[in-house]
Amino acid sequence: MIGDVIGIKPAYLQTGKQVLDMLPADFFSQKRIIQIAGESGSGKSVTAVSLQRLLLERGIDACILHQDDYFHLPPASNHRKREENLEWVGFQEVRLDALAEHQQAFLAGQTRLEKPLVDYHENQILSEMIPLDAYQVMLVEGTYVFAAGTADLRVFMTRTYQQTRKNREERGREVSSDFLEKVLVIEHNLIVKQREQAHLLVLEDYSVQILRLPA
Repeated sequence: MIGDVIGIKPAYLQTGKQVLDMLPADFFSQKRIIQIAGESGSGKSVTAVSLQRLLLERGIDACILHQDDYFHLPPASNHRKREENLEWVGFQEVRLDALAEHQQAFLAGQTRLEKPLVDYHENQILSEMIPLDAYQVMLVEGTYVFAAGTADLRVFMTRTYQQTRKNREERGREVSSDFLEKVLVIEHNLIVKQREQAHLLVLEDYSVQILRLPA
């Protein structure tokens, strides 16, 4: 997303290192998809960027697909639609089918991919072309990405919207209000159900817990 600044903190690099160290030695011998899901402000984006950096240090190139680029409507328009009808909040806001198709295109060996790109400040959805054949790993992050097709590794951020309030305020993309709280509660009830699909959990203290290792 244009206009979204992602700063890497040492704690997230340590989280990424834990994740990679838990995987089998030959895990990256073929193309892999890693999905990272969790609530708003839980650290999905920065975990994805940290993993991308750590993989590059190991000689493995990775691209990132951000769910925020796959909303049907740009941010301000989506917010207005939520205000008109709270039932809009949820999976239906996102082009999860397109996200799943783009993951499959990567696995199928497609060389180039045209994907959406949101310009946050201009409230519009553009597009960009990325060279899929340059990458060995695709990192996919967002609130609902476990619903966007299968993945080789699923990482779930356990912090809830109550625990991430400070992070969200520092990001400056949300204005606290009773309406926002209603949105976050709806999202929480949907997102927490994805936890059972995870291979790894990232806990509040940034440590990583194994639920099950990927095949």
